[in-house]
Amino acid sequence: MEVGKDQKLVERFLSDFVDELVKKHGEAIDFILLFGSAARGEWKRGVSDVDLIIGVKSKKYVEPVRSYAEKLFWELDEKHGTLFHKVCSTAGKSKLDKALQKAKLYVPFEVFAPEDMDWERGEIKRNDLKLGAKLVASQSMLFLKMKREGKILYGKDIRKVIRVRPTLLEKFKAIMVPFYMTLLSSIGAPFFPKLCLKLSSKAVLYSIESALLFMDKPVKVGVERNKKALERLMNRKVEMKAKFLNSAELDVVFTFSYRKLIDLDFVDKALEIKYNFDEACGRMNRKDVLVFCLKALRFVVMLNFFALYHNVETKQYMRAITLLIILLITYLLLVLVTLRIA
Repeated sequence: MEVGKDQKLVERFLSDFVDELVKKHGEAIDFILLFGSAARGEWKRGVSDVDLIIGVKSKKYVEPVRSYAEKLFWELDEKHGTLFHKVCSTAGKSKLDKALQKAKLYVPFEVFAPEDMDWERGEIKRNDLKLGAKLVASQSMLFLKMKREGKILYGKDIRKVIRVRPTLLEKFKAIMVPFYMTLLSSIGAPFFPKLCLKLSSKAVLYSIESALLFMDKPVKVGVERNKKALERLMNRKVEMKAKFLNSAELDVVFTFSYRKLIDLDFVDKALEIKYNFDEACGRMNRKDVLVFCLKALRFVVMLNFFALYHNVETKQYMRAITLLIILLITYLLLVLVTLRIA
């Protein structure tokens, strides 16, 4: 994987994008924030999109900055050969692309006025995003992600303003997002195999961060570091139980331990698909994609159960118990089905 070479390419693209945008609208722009794979140094040409937040100083600047930024973005994409037109939904005109645009998936940047975002509390106020943010997306997860891995490309450091303290509901929404993604991918895999493969692999990687957030564990920059943190937590729980069990009981515990039920090696498969997406698409037929999506769904379901159980066991959250009961029947049925199929 030539991630280093690709990362240098996207950094040149971003440098030109920021320079040209500031040259044209510098008086209107408050800050430009980058987060996601390009900020982490993991950007892959033809696979990764880019996540930019452009903050402007007044509502009147939103449309002119957005319009020029969009035109500039695609001009520089062609100039640098970053292949964003293959990845970003805003480049497409199909019904599927328009649906992704409405869902704000694979959209390269958003332009926000000061009243559109409450950065300190971690809340999205803009009307077209407010409903989805409140009902489905975890706003806390998004703002903490921007604070943790974000890079300021221009202007004031908005990361310092973020003082988010996630509620249990926000944490619960965070672990449900990858569940929705893998569930929809499993349903859509026979019809949109490439998109569903991309979404499900991304959901697996996202689920690690969301599970750690739900359990109030530190979330680090980089999938591998978070995977190791989760593995240590699972092994520690088994070791704690082992102190109070006899040899026969130990066999049962290790056979059905979290480490056995949640195959963390599957994360490596998701990473491989992410960084070698074209190659994966070439060797996987529709059935292979469907099986991967179902396995991704099973992985997320089991990981979410682990996160919920951890909070019930360690903190006696009554609301966590209620959520666990609500999800138990649905999740159990899904696990049984996916275990049999995959």
